[in-house]
Amino acid sequence: MSTTRPTISDVAAAAGVSRAAVSKVLRDAYGVSPRMRERVEQAISELGYRPREAARAMRTSTRTIGVAVPLLRGQFFADILDGVYEALDAGPYRMLVSPFDHETDERNPGMESLGDREVEALIVVSPKVRTAWLDAFARRLPTVIVARHDPGDHYDRVVDDDRAGAELAVRHLAGLGHRRITHFSHDVTGTGVLSPHAVREAGYREAMERLGLGAHIRVVRCGGSEAVTGEATGALLDGGERPTALFVGSDQGAFGSMRALAERGLRVPEDISVAGYDDTQFASHPRFSLTTVAQYGMAMGRVAAEYALERVEGRTGAREWVSRPKLIERRSTGPCPDPGR
Repeated sequence: MSTTRPTISDVAAAAGVSRAAVSKVLRDAYGVSPRMRERVEQAISELGYRPREAARAMRTSTRTIGVAVPLLRGQFFADILDGVYEALDAGPYRMLVSPFDHETDERNPGMESLGDREVEALIVVSPKVRTAWLDAFARRLPTVIVARHDPGDHYDRVVDDDRAGAELAVRHLAGLGHRRITHFSHDVTGTGVLSPHAVREAGYREAMERLGLGAHIRVVRCGGSEAVTGEATGALLDGGERPTALFVGSDQGAFGSMRALAERGLRVPEDISVAGYDDTQFASHPRFSLTTVAQYGMAMGRVAAEYALERVEGRTGAREWVSRPKLIERRSTGPCPDPGR
């Protein structure tokens, strides 16, 4: 009888599975079929395999996926969280959420906080920290970035095709006869950071040029909240010649614009059309009936959770998933009241 201690490779060979599959069974990991578990456990029993301390440590994992989201409250972020929860709910993993504020180019406190709590993987939504910092962080902890376009060697990305989405909105408004289409861009950030709003603004400009409306390009940059966008809309309306249509970079901001219009006695869409972005839950409410670009936040959250679990199970190569946007036409947009403008 051999006195050589059996290894995980011996178990894998006896069970007819990979070493990774044996590791998943030892850790009671997500995605193990009953048949695979039976084969591996039988091989372990027959060989008398005893996991080393490292394997025991893996079995006492936190079973937690961290999710870092901006402190700014918005329904789109809630949709992403709902998607993450839905993807994790059927398995042993749970999510731990950490909101973040006061982010700088050099650090993201929400990500650091979750890393300190020994989550097994991290999903972070729309961070503004430098790409080099993100990539260095992802070398230490499996990371999935949602709603940011910068590629990295060590993290996955889940994004919307924001350039195409902006073009959908501009073409829709132009098709209704609008020429003076003003874009509200919420958080175009510093050099080298490809935020969704930076890409949407680029898509707006490109679409306006392609449609021969380059002379009417107008971008208002402001914060992302309903209140701040409402104030910026009011300042625009009070400042002189007004546009006939607004393309706002988020539904939340679009609601602020609609409030500002109502406060000035302007009707939507009879006086000014308004289009948003996200297709959040309130967009379809009859009170708003907001035309918007759907980017499917719940689906993005589900995919981000699936990618995080794959990372936990050992995948190292970077992956990307791109949501295909769709224009949802509702009553907040209509024909231009004065096509000559």
